[in-house]
Amino acid sequence: MKRHRISKAGDGFTEDPANSFTPDAPYYFDPDVYRAEMRSIFQRNWTYFCHASQLPHEGDYLTGEIAGQSVYVVRGHDGGIGGFFNVCQHRAHQLLSGSGNVRNVIRCPYHSWTYELDGSLRGAPKCEAVLNFRREDVRLKPVGVDIIGGFVFVNLDPQAAPLSEAVPHFGEKLLAMCPEAEQLRYVTRQDFAIKANWKVVVENFLENYHSFYSGPAHRQLSDVIDQDSYRWSIEGKVIEFLGRGGSAENLPYEMKGQRQFTGRNDGFQIVFLWPNMAFLILPGASMLLVFLMVPNGPEATAEPLLYFGLGDELDAGTASAVEWFNTILGPEDVEIVESVQRGLHSLGYQRGRLMADAACQEAWSEHFLHHFNRINIEALESGG
Repeated sequence: MKRHRISKAGDGFTEDPANSFTPDAPYYFDPDVYRAEMRSIFQRNWTYFCHASQLPHEGDYLTGEIAGQSVYVVRGHDGGIGGFFNVCQHRAHQLLSGSGNVRNVIRCPYHSWTYELDGSLRGAPKCEAVLNFRREDVRLKPVGVDIIGGFVFVNLDPQAAPLSEAVPHFGEKLLAMCPEAEQLRYVTRQDFAIKANWKVVVENFLENYHSFYSGPAHRQLSDVIDQDSYRWSIEGKVIEFLGRGGSAENLPYEMKGQRQFTGRNDGFQIVFLWPNMAFLILPGASMLLVFLMVPNGPEATAEPLLYFGLGDELDAGTASAVEWFNTILGPEDVEIVESVQRGLHSLGYQRGRLMADAACQEAWSEHFLHHFNRINIEALESGG
């Protein structure tokens, strides 16, 4: 069958980030591009799902959606965590919703087919009267599951190489930033529904250029990061940003005491994992933020901000940092990316020149955007 191919980025997007334009505007709203991304990127790559501490007991489960597919993860009898497509093998009714505990068996609400925690069929009413019905032939379809630093990642392709093998330096960087990652506990979250394409949101997250020139919250962000110490690295699907924290008197939130994590001493750190996940810590705050930019349509993104700490509550200084991120910086970011999305439809715009320094060394440079989109386009071209 001939593969459906799409013109991905237009003629201005070149191999050289220092001499490249952005992808053309339709790349950020064309429904065909979006559908191709769901197939070639999000249905074939690893994505964050939860933290293992959210499934403390045997039978605990959590459902979620990845690229339009409902899946769940569950703590098994052996203490491990498995994952499955959330669909009964009889007549396609979804099995679970939300989160909870299924004790020893998963029961379909439609015809009461029951499944073991390992996905095998336990029973089906009246099955003994059905010709050639064999329980051992029926199993839920698994998804790939890998756990790094306590964080649970899922891949809709159960044959995919584990994330820890495919991108080994991701776990190394995450654990260098927060060696206590496995001990973390989910504390709170903030959700933003954004009227912008997911790539617009990721690009805004990755670039530091606008931090100096956009709204007041971003000028405060420049006080959070000591720009003279700001540095970065790009290694395949991982982009890392590091910088000392700004002085305590300039921070837009309270700083009380030392961070409880024993990793590197950089106050501000981000480990970004392609295509849409970032793990972030702020100076003076004892929390790790999982920052997700989840496609929710060609021009819509769900952005959950998930906060983890070493206990069930955040100390006052950390809570102050979370409040600033949720109510000051976050809403300003939403306004920025939604304005960009509207502008992409303008008859007065086709593409823009990427602002990358010639050596692609400066922290303000937009070569990070080029790298991100190059991986996206390569995935679309190769089909995954």
